[in-house]
Amino acid sequence: MATETADMLVIDRLHELPTFCAFACQDDNPSVVTWIDFWAVEPCGSGEADYLQGQRYADEAIWHVRATGQRVFIECVLVFIAIKLRENDRRAGGLEYGFVDRIARHFPGAIDNVLVRSLRCCPKALN
Repeated sequence: MATETADMLVIDRLHELPTFCAFACQDDNPSVVTWIDFWAVEPCGSGEADYLQGQRYADEAIWHVRATGQRVFIECVLVFIAIKLRENDRRAGGLEYGFVDRIARHFPGAIDNVLVRSLRCCPKALN
């Protein structure tokens, strides 16, 4: 169960995160989470299979948002997708396209919200 406070994501139970998420706990205290990876996936290499898997991940995300009421979760995932693509210096593939295509139909403003958040954090990037 999670609750939303403004634009902040609060996670009460890690076991309720979708399967495409991963987390790391502090060594001496497993109740302390040090990191959540909102896009802990790897492509299988088949564009079509990856696309379908991306859509399944999106279905999990949609279910999670409906169960928790936290639409901002989608934005967290989208930001992590962008971070991972940039860190790995690769273009979006089937996983990402499948996820985004399905999410865009259910949460049409999510991608815009991520862009607005990015620009709000880095206003100098516009100059």
